[in-house]
Formats: sequence, structure tokens, C-alpha cells
Amino acid sequence: MRITNNAIVRTSLASIQDNLRRVGEAHQRATSGLRISRVSDDPAGAAQVLGADRGLRALEQYRRNIDNARTRLDAEETALTQLSDLLTRARELGLAQASATSNDASMEATLAEVEALIHAAIQLGNTKLGDSYLFGGAHAQDRPFADDGSVSADRPPIGTTQVEVGAGAYAPASHDGQTAFVDTGAIAALQSLRDALAAGDRDAVAAAAGDVATAFDAVQAVIGDVGARSNRLALASSNVEALEFNLKTLRSDLAEVDLEEALTDLVSRQTTLQAAMAAASRMLSTTLADYL
Repeated sequence: MRITNNAIVRTSLASIQDNLRRVGEAHQRATSGLRISRVSDDPAGAAQVLGADRGLRALEQYRRNIDNARTRLDAEETALTQLSDLLTRARELGLAQASATSNDASMEATLAEVEALIHAAIQLGNTKLGDSYLFGGAHAQDRPFADDGSVSADRPPIGTTQVEVGAGAYAPASHDGQTAFVDTGAIAALQSLRDALAAGDRDAVAAAAGDVATAFDAVQAVIGDVGARSNRLALASSNVEALEFNLKTLRSDLAEVDLEEALTDLVSRQTTLQAAMAAASRMLSTTLADYL
């Protein structure tokens, strides 16, 4: 088979172009630090990288959800702690006025203070966080409690917001007004104490003071549940961090290249290219006189 000069030229140029391409790929990996720049570089690996990216975006959303839920629980704990302080003060006032040393003047003065405590408790029930009411439940855009402490029959402060903290895992963000202020009997106990003071009935005042103490215990139970929910969110946050670390490690292993390995490969391919160009140069410069 006769090999013409044109065939030699085409073969040499194809070899040089292939080596140039390989050097370009090695240079790209060395400068970018990426093993996969295009899907065609490694279709299977690229699919895994895209899956890892989707997982990381989902984890970022979970982290935002957890942070928002923590903010709500912190605000709730602050409000309920203040409510506990109000109930403690109301109980002290009730016990003092239930004693034989109380009189009409002291009851009247205490009545004014209890009225202020009721107003403060209602304000706590109407605490806002951003543009919504913290204890609004499913109707967070509506004011949970009226000025007299009543709730709307049509849009009551009922319903706990659930936030997604993991794939298919949800956690309650905060308690609603029904649970924290109505079911605990906090506002009702304060109102009972007010009515007993207004009537000047020591026995009723003593009974109301007992109701306030019961409401205090109930509010403390809710605060304890807030702590339990915070712990659950802390655990969820730790899980997110662990998953994020694993996904980033997987993505790095799939998409990134070891710098030392990339540089070694680049030098090797450059050497191969130089050798191919030198061989082609010698081959293409050969003439008939070289054979004579």
C-alpha cells in the first residue's frame, strides 16, 4: 500500500489536533479545579452532581424554615414568660386582698392594677412578629384578641403552623392563642380576679387567686413545650448540617479534581503534544534526497 505525503500530513495534523484538544481539557481542569465542566465530560457523574445540587438547595430551604421557626419560638417564649410574670403578680395581689386586712380602699387600688394586668395580657396575646400575629394560628393576619379578651367566633386564633425541616419531616413553629391564652385560663383567671375585687368579695378573691395559680402552672407547661420544640429544631438543624457536609463532600469528589493530579496530567499531555509536533516536523521535512 502506497502512503502518500498528503496522507502523512492529514494523519499528523489529526494527531496534533487531538493532542491539542487533550491539552486544552487538561488546562481547563487545572485552572477551574473542575473535573466536570459539561455534561458530556461524564454524563453519569454530571447527573449525580445535579442531584447533589438539588439536595443542597433543599437543605438551604430547610435551614431557612428552621431559622424562622426558632425566631417564632423565641418570641413566643418571651411573651409567655412575661405572661407568667403577670400571673405571679396577680396571684400575689389576690392573696393579699383575700386576707382579713384588706378593705374597700385597698381592693379598689388593687382592682386598678389587675385591670392593667389584664390589658397587658391581652397585648401579649396580640403580639406581632413581622406583619402577622404570633398567636394568630391559622388566621395570623387577624388580631387574635379583642380589647375585652374575647376571640372571634368566625376566625378564632386556632391552628399551629407546621414547617418542613427535612424531607417529609415537619415541626410545629409556635402555639396558637387558643392554646396559650384561652386553654390555660390565663385571661379568664385574671378577669375572675377583677370581678371578685369589683364585688369586694374576699372569698371570691381567694378562689380567683387559686384560678390564677392554676393558669400559671398551665402557662409554664406551654413554655416547657416551647423548649421541647426548640430542642427538636436544634436536632433538625444538626441533621441539616450533617447532610449538607455529606452532599458537599460527594459533589466535590464527583465534580472537582485534585490540583496536583491535574497539573501532572497537564504537563504529561503538553509533553505528548510537543513530541507529536516534533515527530511531525521531522516527517514532513523529509525529501527524496534524504533517501539517496
